[in-house]
Amino acid sequence: MIVMKFGGTSVESAEAITRVVSIVAERLSRRPVVVVSAMGKTTNRLLQIADEAARGNRQHALELTHDLELFHVREARHLVCADDQAGIEALIREHFKDIEDLVRGLSVLGELTPRSVDAISAYGERLSSLIVTQAFRFHHITAEHVDSRELIVTDRRHTQAAPILDLTYSRIRQRIPPLVARGAVVVMGGFIAATEDGVTTTLGRGGSDFSASIIGAGIPAEEIQIWTDVDGMLTCDPRICDNGHRVRTI
Repeated sequence: MIVMKFGGTSVESAEAITRVVSIVAERLSRRPVVVVSAMGKTTNRLLQIADEAARGNRQHALELTHDLELFHVREARHLVCADDQAGIEALIREHFKDIEDLVRGLSVLGELTPRSVDAISAYGERLSSLIVTQAFRFHHITAEHVDSRELIVTDRRHTQAAPILDLTYSRIRQRIPPLVARGAVVVMGGFIAATEDGVTTTLGRGGSDFSASIIGAGIPAEEIQIWTDVDGMLTCDPRICDNGHRVRTI
């Protein structure tokens, strides 16, 4: 088994997700488990929505929520057959109805707590992992979605939770290998987890790589692959400086 993690730019659109499907399809013999980040800048947009709501700008927050919903619906339509479009759209709208409820609650509360940040920011990976699962099925690849919050157990330090590894590894071993053994590509959202009693937590920004490492260690995997839109680990941020060098060994 291998773990293949794809970041936000790798799943930022229907076109990008289709490339992910092609990459994974070439490695089915290695029994991949796929971990995905939220689509594009979705996490940032969710945090903006939460901030606007907590500041009392409920209507603006709801408008931003609607725009983000339309984005997910539009991209998802290109990843399923016509007969399945209504189903995936209903699933997406169900999630965004929950986000709208959070927005209304935050606007009344007038405060953005760490627990609220985790609750709303988790929706990016919850949505992307469901959409990617459907994309695999559209391309005739058996895929099973697993909610990471059911497997990765953490403490209660919201926005920077630490995994409880013995319990987490036990759940991973019980759930993932049997699905892979039946020939399924397991798809999970990175970054998200939950406390032992089921309260949503996150592993902190950049936590999808951490998720992939936890899952890889728990399986255990032959290899953990971090797929990205740059050539590798660079000596500087390519968005700031364009003459960086790739680090060949680290």
